Amino acid sequence: MKFSNGIQNKGRAPTFDRRRYGGFWFGTLIFGIAVIAAANMKGQNTETTGSQVVDSASTAKEIQVQGRIVCLAEAMHNLYRADLPANHEHLYGFETTEGVFYTLLRTDLSKALFVDERLHQKILIITGRTFPKTHLLEAIRLQSLHDGVVHDLYYYCDTCAIRAAAPGDCVCCQAPVELIEKPITSD
Repeated sequence: MKFSNGIQNKGRAPTFDRRRYGGFWFGTLIFGIAVIAAANMKGQNTETTGSQVVDSASTAKEIQVQGRIVCLAEAMHNLYRADLPANHEHLYGFETTEGVFYTLLRTDLSKALFVDERLHQKILIITGRTFPKTHLLEAIRLQSLHDGVVHDLYYYCDTCAIRAAAPGDCVCCQAPVELIEKPITSD
């Protein structure tokens, strides 16, 4: 039997050879620390991400704004002389009667604001949500205002009696839906 000092010694217990096993124990220690650190970081990231989602959802603010659909690029050009090519793609947004600009979030409910040019000529009331640290507006409800009367705006198929949020064909009969402006009456 070989001992750490290289001399055979009968009757005595062998001593631990540190040169032979030292690297193994050091590697095991480092691996254990890395596993613990990774588990800690995963837990912290999960908590942070979860709390950010909850905080963001709870701080989205519901607002109601009145104004018109505008091309934001053209509005910034007119107000601030922002560089604007003659042939440009429209970036639709909403300018309130107070002069505040919002970028519209394109959703199924707001699709009509982007595709129906008739809505660009109307004074609109948009109920929606804004998000923290942005002027991004998610439209939830569309109304128009003319002659001092508020009107609900929606698209309708007379044949199927189905309402739609945007222009296009009826989901049932495939006939085109019509834009309806119905005065809101207080009952």
